[in-house]
Amino acid sequence: MILLQVNVEADVDAILKYSYPGSNLFFIDPGFANPSISRGLIGFSLNPASLLDTDRFEAMFTISPQMTTEIATQFSIPFDSLIDNTQTPFLDTIWIPTDLGIQQIGGLDFIGFAFNLRGWGFGLGFQKGDYLGLDFTAQSSPYAYYGLDFAYTFTHADINEIPIGDSIPVQIQFDAEGDLAFNGEGEGHFTTNYFVIAAARGLLGIDCGIGLQIIPVSLKGDFTGLFDGQVSGGGQAYVEAIDDWVIDATFDLEIDADSILSCLGDIDLSFALSTFYWGLKKEWHHVSLGLCGEFSLPTFVQGDYELLVSIPMTTPAIRIDDDNLIVDTLNKIVTGHATVVVYDFQKRDSVYQDVINTLFLGTGGATAGMDFRVWRFETGLFGGASMSSDAKYLKLRAGLNLGFRTFIPLRAGVIFHFQYFEIKGIPMSALPSISFGGGTDFSIGNFDIFTTLTGNTTQGAASFIIPGIVGGKTKYSTVLSLGMGLRYRF
Repeated sequence: MILLQVNVEADVDAILKYSYPGSNLFFIDPGFANPSISRGLIGFSLNPASLLDTDRFEAMFTISPQMTTEIATQFSIPFDSLIDNTQTPFLDTIWIPTDLGIQQIGGLDFIGFAFNLRGWGFGLGFQKGDYLGLDFTAQSSPYAYYGLDFAYTFTHADINEIPIGDSIPVQIQFDAEGDLAFNGEGEGHFTTNYFVIAAARGLLGIDCGIGLQIIPVSLKGDFTGLFDGQVSGGGQAYVEAIDDWVIDATFDLEIDADSILSCLGDIDLSFALSTFYWGLKKEWHHVSLGLCGEFSLPTFVQGDYELLVSIPMTTPAIRIDDDNLIVDTLNKIVTGHATVVVYDFQKRDSVYQDVINTLFLGTGGATAGMDFRVWRFETGLFGGASMSSDAKYLKLRAGLNLGFRTFIPLRAGVIFHFQYFEIKGIPMSALPSISFGGGTDFSIGNFDIFTTLTGNTTQGAASFIIPGIVGGKTKYSTVLSLGMGLRYRF
């Protein structure tokens, strides 16, 4: 077996990227998440009944900037647990220092247009959906100390002095050292987006709306990892017979091996959900209630994935440079001098691949909200869930909004969000997150300007919790993010 002790000088960069536009929009205006206070373009992608509050025409967009936290840490490659150690000589853990970045992707979260015509409200918009991605690159040149102990059988093909048909079972053991080289890179991205069209009309004193969402979903990724270059080294080999032969020769050692471990993989899945949604809203002087629901049609998921893993087996390929060996077949003794050359590790390839063309069942769900207003104070609650009939899809959201109405309204709140897909056992998920923050808005002519200050548990964990868990330290962090929106209406 090989026992690795590796000193590593590495250059490893990993960036975890994410985006929760739905949470960002909640702090622009809570009507984006609470269906009881959706108004006009604000929240029409959740509750289309809000379109009845549209003036003759309105247009709106919102953006959020990027937040980044960088952590200096390390990760481990535990060969003893990742690979069956009865099939491979690796039995140790390699620790590699790395720079880890946690990054909230900013940019355009929402853009929409709406108009009112003869008592009907109509809206068209785009809303960025959840995003989760990982990019990494790694380069290192570890210097390894290792030992090898394996059974072998000398024959005439190895040592000319052994008569054809005879063999000498032996145990070969040596200690050596040499250079490895590791190169790896990869990326993976889970993306959703929403294209929305809806209409609303009053019915029996209740605002009612219906709409259609087209939601493209994709998971793309590829990665490579390779311990390559040359594992080169030299030293003394110890050869001992394991039957009635005696090995009294001395053996030098040379090692010249190519790649030790390699892993290649890629995945590409995509589909689009066609989701019909509806909403109801009723407002009184002090109370507002809202209810909305959705259901999507079954759709086919298409794609493929492949994984190739090549790992070394226990016994390497060797040859004997027998420049001065004497084989006494009568007394069964080997004397003299030779060199044992290990020139390759035998490898085993494991290939996992599949073409995916499977049916993703339809989903259904609902969100309810209420809002109370007393004097200048306002508070609201909302919550909802969506899932598929086979439990391969789940979306949860809930939150609390608070407000104080004065000449410049002040808002604050907290929202929980989580979304998860599973396709043929492959998870496609956003990170569960609790976001918090506040905002305000003011008007200049026909323009409404919205500003927010928000934070979330993903970025907070990156800055305050993860360094303590992994033994690293925060190099740079941005915990709070400013966002803004602009609406024009007449």
